[in-house]
This record gives sequence, C-alpha cells and structure tokens, in this order.
Amino acid sequence: MEKIFLIDLFVSGGPVMIPIALCSIFALAIVFERARFYMRNPNSGTATMKKVKAALATRNFFEAMKVCRADNTPVATVIAAGLDNADLGREHMLDVMRQEAMVQVKKYERHLNKLSTIASITPMLGLTGTVTGMISAFSVISSVGIGDPTALAGGISEALYTTAAGLLVGIPALVAYNWCEARNAEFIEQVEMHSLDLANQIAAMEVGLEKVAA
Repeated sequence: MEKIFLIDLFVSGGPVMIPIALCSIFALAIVFERARFYMRNPNSGTATMKKVKAALATRNFFEAMKVCRADNTPVATVIAAGLDNADLGREHMLDVMRQEAMVQVKKYERHLNKLSTIASITPMLGLTGTVTGMISAFSVISSVGIGDPTALAGGISEALYTTAAGLLVGIPALVAYNWCEARNAEFIEQVEMHSLDLANQIAAMEVGLEKVAA
C-alpha cells in the first residue's frame, strides 16, 4: 500500500515531479560518494604528524616518508610533499605543500557544485510545479466554475505536492552541501597547521646543524 501511495503521490504531482525525482537520486548518490571518501580519508593528521616528528627528531627522513606513504591520506600526501623538498629551504617547502594542498582540495570539492545546484533548483522546480498546478486549477474554474470541487482537486494537489517535494529534496541537499564544506574547511585548517609545524621543525633542525658546525 505504501508503494502505491508513493506512486500516486508522484503521479499527482505532475510532470515537474520527474526532474525533482532525478535530482533526489543524484543528490543521494553524491552524498554516499562523499561520505565514503571522508570515511577513507580522515582529516585529522595528528597521529601521522606525531610519527613524522618522532622520525625527524632522529633525522630519519626515510622513516618519516615511510609513515606518510603508509598513511596515504590527503593530509599525509601534503606532508610527504614537504619532506621531498625539505632540503630547499622553509619558504620553498611551504610553497610546495600549498601547491599539493590545492591538488588535494580538489578531491574534497568533487561533485559539490552539483550538490549545491540541486539544493538551489529543487525548491524552484517545486515552485514551478505550484505555478503550473494553479494554472491548471484556474483553467478548470474558467471551464466548469467553482461548483465541482473534484475537478479542482487535481490542480491544487499538483501545486502542493510539487512544492513539498522540492523542499524535501532541496533542504537535505543544502544540509549535505554545508556538511561537505565544513569537512573541506577542516581539511584546509589541518593542512595549514601541520605544514607550518613541519616547516618549523625542519628549519630548527637546520639551525641546530649550523650551530654544531660553527
């Protein structure tokens, strides 16, 4: 009975329900894909950075790089890029890590424009259905008058169903988009913090070597 009700609801909403339904499917697919990506690539690189700093404390660059490769997350990839260029100076090292961070950020932003578009257009599609439904209702009024409530019900229900459907898709899509944006901001914050931490440690090691040499 529930499936029949949903089908009737979809049919009653009119043709505008088709793009709304497609938007809901695309939005759901994007959310699942993003959730899977975030589960595989946690933003926190604190544990990895702790191991890297411990390896650098013994001047074991090979072990530090091995830790990053084993982690294989976007944060660890940025740290590894810095280690690869540790001999070129602090500022150059930071520039390399920033460039790598830009590459990794693109992975975090994947499909987000689509999700934002869906969150924006589905309420407008619902409004479009509302307008077409009211046009249908007024057409009935002009033809048969207001004495037949049954004849008016089709246009009015089309207007209400599409509005509700557009909001039911658009609001969760907007929430999901903001959640993804928050994860992106968290990643950028983590990268900046760990990049500066690594660069400062490498610079301190260089100063220490210079003092020993002097």
